[in-house]
Amino acid sequence: MPRKPQRPRTLALLATPAVVGAMTVAMPALAGTSLLGDTTARTARTHCITAIVGHRHVRECLIPGPRGPRGFSGASGPRGFTGAPGPRGHTGPTGARGTTGATGATGAAGATGAAGTARAYAVVQTTPEVKLIAGQSSNITAVTLAAEGIYCLTPAAPIEAAKEAVAVSPEVSYTPGNVPGVVAFNAQRPHCPPGALEVDTYKPGETAPKGGYAFTIVVP
Repeated sequence: MPRKPQRPRTLALLATPAVVGAMTVAMPALAGTSLLGDTTARTARTHCITAIVGHRHVRECLIPGPRGPRGFSGASGPRGFTGAPGPRGHTGPTGARGTTGATGATGAAGATGAAGTARAYAVVQTTPEVKLIAGQSSNITAVTLAAEGIYCLTPAAPIEAAKEAVAVSPEVSYTPGNVPGVVAFNAQRPHCPPGALEVDTYKPGETAPKGGYAFTIVVP
């Protein structure tokens, strides 16, 4: 009897049960392989293959083994270049003003300063007599009345009256009624001797010299 040829488009495996068992043992080696032309994508997804054994389709699937240990981390790559600085941001709004702190304790008193530099000074009483108040005068040796409200004061040497600019002010304790007058220094000294300083006193609101007003004088 002539032998019937096999169909070329189907691969048939004629095997005994012992062969099937051997194929099961060897199945891991066939992972990703289909004897019936299964697509690569399907095989890779299912890890199964299909074979024909004894005119029957037999599907075998692989059982994944345990996951292997994690590999060592690779070495760090080189550091990249530093980028260019970004643009400067806008200035933010000014914050609210904080509360004022408590006043600190008063510090200790400082040392007494050096004596002043005034070379001469005096308190001059003009009524009922014209005179210097001795306890409050220094280096002014005399005062005389040249005319109504005009006084000439003699400074001690080496003070030169022609070269001085002095300071004068009203004094009320030696003025009747404690009412201050207007006191002015006359730098040209027209009514006094060459070596004397001239001081003129006035009643407030009047232009002619007026006596009776006490005053002070300081030669810096």
